[in-house]
Parts: sequence; structure tokens; C-alpha cells
Amino acid sequence: MLKFIRISAGADPAYQAHLESLKKVYLKAFPFNAAYLDKIEAYSAGQSPAESEVIILAALKGNRLLGFSVTFYFADLKAAYLDYIASDPARAARGIGGAIYEMTRDDLKKRGARRLYLDSLPDQPELLDHKELLHESRRRMAFYERLGARPVVGTAYERTLTPSNLGDANMLLCDAMGDASPLPRRTFKAVVARIMLAKNDLDATVPLVDGLLRSIVDDPIRIRAPRYAGSNPRAQHTLTDPIHVVFASSDSPTIEHSPFKGYYERPSRVTAVRRALEDLPVAEHRPTHWGLEHVRAVHDRRMVQYIEDTAEKIPAGRIVYPEIFPIRFPDRLPRNFEMRAGYFCIDTSTPLTNAVYPAARKAVDASLTAAKLIETKAAPWCYVAVRPPGHHAERRVFGGFCYFNNAAVAAHYLSKSGRVVVLDIDHHHGNGTQDIFYERSDVLTVSIHGHPEESYPFFAGFEDERGTGAGQGFNRNYPIRPGVDDAGYLTVLGRAMRRIKAFQPEYLIVSLGVDIMKGDPTGNFFVTGNGMRRIGEAIGRGAYRSLVVQEGGYNLANIRRGVREFLIGYATGHKAGPERTKAGARG
Repeated sequence: MLKFIRISAGADPAYQAHLESLKKVYLKAFPFNAAYLDKIEAYSAGQSPAESEVIILAALKGNRLLGFSVTFYFADLKAAYLDYIASDPARAARGIGGAIYEMTRDDLKKRGARRLYLDSLPDQPELLDHKELLHESRRRMAFYERLGARPVVGTAYERTLTPSNLGDANMLLCDAMGDASPLPRRTFKAVVARIMLAKNDLDATVPLVDGLLRSIVDDPIRIRAPRYAGSNPRAQHTLTDPIHVVFASSDSPTIEHSPFKGYYERPSRVTAVRRALEDLPVAEHRPTHWGLEHVRAVHDRRMVQYIEDTAEKIPAGRIVYPEIFPIRFPDRLPRNFEMRAGYFCIDTSTPLTNAVYPAARKAVDASLTAAKLIETKAAPWCYVAVRPPGHHAERRVFGGFCYFNNAAVAAHYLSKSGRVVVLDIDHHHGNGTQDIFYERSDVLTVSIHGHPEESYPFFAGFEDERGTGAGQGFNRNYPIRPGVDDAGYLTVLGRAMRRIKAFQPEYLIVSLGVDIMKGDPTGNFFVTGNGMRRIGEAIGRGAYRSLVVQEGGYNLANIRRGVREFLIGYATGHKAGPERTKAGARG
């Protein structure tokens, strides 16, 4: 799984190894400016430019460093400047650069920053000395525009050459980070002066900087209008019937993670989902509170109790990660509370804080509320936007940032009134859902995912896992090798849907992961936005009473587009009518 760490001497336990890996990635991306490596080393050792703090964030997958960012943070101005961002060129089109940018922005927002600035080569021919760079400049500008950063206009910035420009003037981009208020001239001039000081060691008395500051006359500052039509695509729709939606409670607490073990699950994912639903016909339902017995019905009581106890036994601000796992004596529960984390968790990346239990309970409440809507036919189908996700939580253990299995809890609840299918289309195998229903024949579990030889959770999700006992034949896995495109994915989905149709379920629960899309930092598929719509339509065409539960997806732009496209497709397919048969077959 993808993690983000801060590279800092004295704080990062593997500081030297991470620093050396960062240097290698840097030289691959910027071989023409090797001198900057000395600055990176100084910054990581705590030597910041005047009146700023340097933050170096890096993305890791396993022990491999995939990319990094170097940012100057000006706390008194509530602003930051992104000096460098790079991903390993050998991993092109994997979404690492976008992921690093998004995580850098999230980290800065937590620190109090209201705007993020960065340089980029001009995308206008008249401002670019080397015209052969125009195509690449426009591609990069479209990339940043898609992420929310656009150039400041009406100043001399893009005509100002500084020692760090390497001979080319740059445009200054501003990312308002969701702040819609105007940018005052006074504030902006202070930020530009600080950027010149941090980046070039030039203060406001130097003629070059003084002239630049004098050129800033607009108040408020003007930001260029969006220029790249493909930067923020919106799926067109003709939907008239509302999409029934349940969001986990808006007061759900945030589950923090360590800066050295940070998993890529974060609150801004739900914000991205809300943006995905903009201008769609939506009927939003408030989640109601449900009893803990529904969670205990699918999870071991001791595990549930342990997660419940975290709310009281872990002090505010403390983060616990599993350290020791019971390989030799798996039946002996440690006395030490923190050591029990390894007894109940399958990985070292899932944090425990005093916010875990209330957040996980609210996610379950939302899922059960939606299940009740379709059980009572108050809605033909419903979408549930929750975090934390759930499909990696097994009966006795949790992991993958999943604590309680939202889809499984809903499936068990609905199984009392009819046969249920859980179709998992997250990039990562739904090991938790498989484990919970592995010996049952009333719930068919189907998972399409990245092959476990190459993707988390690695130890489950193989094709020969078919269920056991009464559940023999009622679990189906469709592992896929890296690089599958829309057509390939839809072919596999067709096989899965035929299996589901033969089962003749009363209810269908879809564990939706948009990490199957091209550019997700945790996946290796190449499904497009159009592919997400076709996938949604193919599943919706079954017209089952159904529940779509949000699982993974870690590229915010993909979440916005992928969720939107999938729901439009699902609604279209569901309205088109059922394609059922009376002929049944064993799972």
C-alpha cells in the first residue's frame, strides 16, 4: 500500500536510506540541476531558509521511494511554496505525481495554510524562450489546473529571471485549496517577497525583487480562468430519477496517522465524492443509529470489543500501530493493550486512535440505513459514501484501513429477507468479505481485483478460493494482471455478472473502488472515466435491489470523475430494466 513519510533527520527512523533513494529519483527527473541535491540534504537536516520551514514528503510503496515534494511553509502568512515535486520517471502514468501533490496540499492544510503556490514554465508561446518546450509546458499546466492550481496574471512574475530559474522565466500558480475568498494584493505581495527570499536568498530591497513587487497592482489579485477543457471533465447526464445517497455522519472524527506510517486514506476523499454528485439529481438520507449487535453478527466479539476500547484506552493525540504478530501462538491474547493490535490487525499501516471506533460505527450506521431503504423499497438502489472503508476487515481481524466491514454488515442484515450477492470491484481483493461469508451459501461473494501476487492483501484473492463447507462454490475470485483496460475489464465483469444472474439474488451489494482507474497511486489498471460509466451500466442493468458502498480510490480527480461516471452508468442501466433468468446454478 502507498504510504507518505516526512524525510527529516532525527525523526525519520530510516532517514539516511530514504534520503539516498530520494536523491536517485531526483537525478532521474532533474539531471540538469544536480546542484540542488545539496540543498535537499541541508533542508532534511533542518537548515531552512529564513522565515520558512522546509517540508520534505515522500511516497513509499513497500521500501521503494516513488516520488517526493519539497515545500517552503510560511506559517505567519498561512501560505506555502512548492519548490520541487517529482515522481520516478520509470513509473509514468501511475498517478504518483498527483498523489504527492494532493498529500502535500492536505498536509499543508492541516498546518493552517490557506494557499499553495508553485512555478511552472509558461504555456504561452510569447512567454517561452524555448518553443520546443511548449507542448510539455501545456501538458504540465493542464495537470496542475486539474489539481486546482492556475496562474496568477497581471504581474511581471513570468518575465522575471532569477538565479534559480535556470535561464527560463516561470509563471506563478496559485492553488486556493478550496478557499473561494479573493486574494488581497497586500497578502500576495508578502508571499512573493517571501518566495524570493526562500528560493533565491533575495530580499525586498534588491532591485529585481523590488521591481517585481511594484508590478503587483491588482487588488484583489487576478487568477487566470480555466483554459484546459479536459482538466476538469464533467460527465453529461439525462438522469431524472434521484440517486438515493447516504453519507456517513458529517461529524465523523478524522482518523489521524503517523507522518512516518501514513496510509493514503483521508477525509478529502468524501469531499471529492460530494463534488462528484454536483448537479446530479440526489435524494440524500440522514443515517440513523443502529445497535452494535449488527457488527457482532459478522465480526468476532473480542475484535469488536478491542476496537470499542480504543475510544477510551488510547489517549488523545496518540497513534498505535501493530508491531508484533502472533504467528507462533495465535490463540493467546496478550495482556498489553497496545500489543493486542497485532493480534487483531493484518498489517502495519492501519492506525488505531481514539477516533477509530466512533468513525467506524458511523460508517456502519450509514450502510445499515441504506440497506433498510432498499429492504423496505423506499429506494430501488442506494449509494453509501463512507470512510473508513470496510472490505478488508475479516471476521476476526481488521486491516487495510478497514475496521468494520460495512458491506458485510449490510449483506448479513439483508440476508434475513433474501439471497444476497456482494460484488467487489475495488482494485484490492475484498478479503474481509470473502472470509466472513466463506462458509455460507445464502451470500455469494464475487471479487474482481488486481492479482494477489502483485497487489494488497497478497495472501487472499486467488481464483481457486471457492468457499468451504456449506459455502463451497459460493465464493468467486477474478484476479487480473496489471495493465487491463476498459475492454478487458468489461470482459471479466461479464463473466462475473453471469455468475450473479445464475444465483438469482434478491439483493446486490457493490463494493465500489475507483482505484481501478488509470492514475490511481495504489493500483495498476488502466480503466478510464468512460469505462467506469460502462461498468456501472453493466452492473446496474441487472436491476437488483442494490446498495453501492464506497471502498477505495485514492486519486481525488479520479474519485470525482469515477464515482460520478459509475453512478450515472448505474442509474441508466438500472432504469433500463432487469435481465434475469429462472435457471439457477450453484455459485
